[in-house]
Amino acid sequence: MHQPLDDALGINLLHANQAGADHNRAHLDQWGMTCLNLMSGPGAGKTALLEQTLAQLSPELSIAVVEGDMTTELDADRLRQYGVPVIAINTGRACHLDARMVAGGLHQLAELHSPNDIDLLVVENVGNLVCPAEFEVGEHAKVALLSVTEGADKPLKYPVMFREADVLLITKIDLPPI
Repeated sequence: MHQPLDDALGINLLHANQAGADHNRAHLDQWGMTCLNLMSGPGAGKTALLEQTLAQLSPELSIAVVEGDMTTELDADRLRQYGVPVIAINTGRACHLDARMVAGGLHQLAELHSPNDIDLLVVENVGNLVCPAEFEVGEHAKVALLSVTEGADKPLKYPVMFREADVLLITKIDLPPI
C-alpha cells in the first residue's frame, strides 16, 4: 500500500503547514484584510482575471497581490502596471505556495505598505491542479479557475482542487472547448 510522503518521513507536512496558515490568517484578521487564494492549472486565466479585477476595483478597493511563480516575475510585472503592491515569490522547484512562503510575502508587504490600509490580498498560486488546494496559505477563501479549453474531465482527474474550492470560476467561455 502507498504510504504518504509525510508519514514516510515521520513528520506531518500538512499539519506543520496548517499551523503556519493559521498564523498568517491571524495576521490578516488583525489587519482587517481579506485574503483569496487563486488557484488553477497553468494558462487558465488567473493573471488575466487579476488584471481585470485590478482595473475595475482597485480605485475603490485597496488590493495587494502575492504572486507565486516557479522562476520568473513575468506575471508580477504585468500586475505591477496597475499601481498596486505586488510581492513576487519564486518557489523554485516547489509546485505551489505554502504558508511559510506566503508569511515571507506578508512580511515584505508589511515593510513596504501599511497592512491596515489594504482591504483585499489576492494570492495567485502557482499554476497547478494538484498541490495548491492541499496547502493552505492563510486564505479566507479558495478560488479555483477552470478554463473550458482544459476539458470537462479536470474535476474528475483533480477532485481535491474542485472539492476544496469555495468558489469556482469558469474561464475562456468565449472559446470552444477542445
